[in-house]
Amino acid sequence: MYRMMLIDDEVGVRNSIKAKIDWASAGYEIAMEASGGAEALQLLAGGPLPDVVMTDIRMPQMDGIAFIHACKSEYPGMPIIVLSGYSDFEYMKAAIQLGVKDYLLKPVVRSELLALLARLSGELEEGRNRETRQAQEELIHHQALQTMREQAIWQLVKAEGFSQSAMKERMQRLRLPSLAVDDVAAQFVTVEMRIPPGRLDDWSERKDLLYLAFQLLCRESAERWEQVIPFYDAGRPSILHYLVLLHGDTNRDSFVRSFVRELKRNLKSYLKVDSVVGIGEPILGLRQLKDGYASSMLSWSRSTIDSAHTGSQMLELTHAFTPEAERKLVQSIENVDMKAFIHHMQTIFADGQHTPMFVFTFMALRMILLFHSVAKKFELGDTSLQNYLWSCQLTVRDYSSREQVLEQLHEMAQLVMNEVQKTRFSSGQQMMEAIRKYVDENFCYELTLSSLADMFHLNETYLSGLFKQSAGMTFSDYVTKLRLSKAVVLLKDRELKLTDIATLVGYSSSSYFSTAFKKYYGKGPKEYREELLRSDAQ
Repeated sequence: MYRMMLIDDEVGVRNSIKAKIDWASAGYEIAMEASGGAEALQLLAGGPLPDVVMTDIRMPQMDGIAFIHACKSEYPGMPIIVLSGYSDFEYMKAAIQLGVKDYLLKPVVRSELLALLARLSGELEEGRNRETRQAQEELIHHQALQTMREQAIWQLVKAEGFSQSAMKERMQRLRLPSLAVDDVAAQFVTVEMRIPPGRLDDWSERKDLLYLAFQLLCRESAERWEQVIPFYDAGRPSILHYLVLLHGDTNRDSFVRSFVRELKRNLKSYLKVDSVVGIGEPILGLRQLKDGYASSMLSWSRSTIDSAHTGSQMLELTHAFTPEAERKLVQSIENVDMKAFIHHMQTIFADGQHTPMFVFTFMALRMILLFHSVAKKFELGDTSLQNYLWSCQLTVRDYSSREQVLEQLHEMAQLVMNEVQKTRFSSGQQMMEAIRKYVDENFCYELTLSSLADMFHLNETYLSGLFKQSAGMTFSDYVTKLRLSKAVVLLKDRELKLTDIATLVGYSSSSYFSTAFKKYYGKGPKEYREELLRSDAQ
């Protein structure tokens, strides 16, 4: 049913038009009436807006032309039908120039009114469908951008190899300029939903819906806090993380705790669930993000429903865990060299007996994150090892002695090495599955055959042949296909510049991106976008 506003200074004319046809059968209702232009504008301002306006052209005070002019300025998409007499030619000429939808001559003929309304119904329905499609596309594009932001933050948090300058440029393109600076100050918050006993008694089979509601509410809760960026691990639906950017003029502790209080209150009020929150230690610089994340995880593991623990004084006591030490640990694991691993770990934990237990536990947690990163790279098929390592994050805090923690780390390292060995030293097909999985997840970053060969400990020439045999195309063609198919999706977002899209899909310059795009699709990205937008508008 479409809503009509009827404007005429004579109430008799309005009543005659209302009685002329069965409006409901025609798909309309007279939802608003006005005796002049000024009154009509007042009603429109009060909302809700009608779908179409039918107005007389000759009225005292504010006539139809003045009203149409004001209406087109304030509500440019509003369809307007004009009622006029045979002697109103000049008025009609002015109304047509203002872009009215159609006109009817007085006295209104029933058949002409019905025909006009039927024609207008089709246009209105098409407009509604177009708006629905556009809204859905905008939502998809927004979600795609949000996903890319979360993936970029995970890339930083997981400490996978990256160029700091390239990552800063990527943050600019993802509209996260606050993260594109050397001395970014930040803090992590981790929140877990705890379902009270009896909460799911009536719909225990739909726990997935509660997880979804938790994720949506957590994101909604962050929307009014400009400095708070949510992200999560898809495999942990009951946990969500926040990266909180700390500006210089912010009372940091007060800001974070105010956000946490509001978040817990929203979860309790709207979802009737409890929550456990951990607040990480403040960090400075992109390279410390993984430490900040680890400290929030440790704080979360030590928190309860009633109190949110805050990490403190851990980072200043962990100097041994340097990027170089981390690189050596990863190398020893991927080379399946337990002797070298133990040597490097002993260096990091050399002063273990004099290190506070909570700091020792934090360093162990950082080790587990490192294990998880290597396992994700080499584990194929199921994710049982990654799930096990996740559970170890929860239990490492329960050990009462440093010896127990180190023993657990040795055991985990051996399990990860077993997985690496299974993939690296078996058939070439398994290795290719791991490599293709990595490329599919990281094509938007700088990828070369040489860097992949180093990363997976293969000869570059051998990898080139193996990749072509497995994928049916060269490595370069495979990456190009991934990047450009993603670019087509991003081109639908009118707000993204071509330079932004180029960076988001992994090209170092917009000219290189345009050349590759035209070669692949036969037309440049600008022309392709214009065709997409024209198609959407039809």
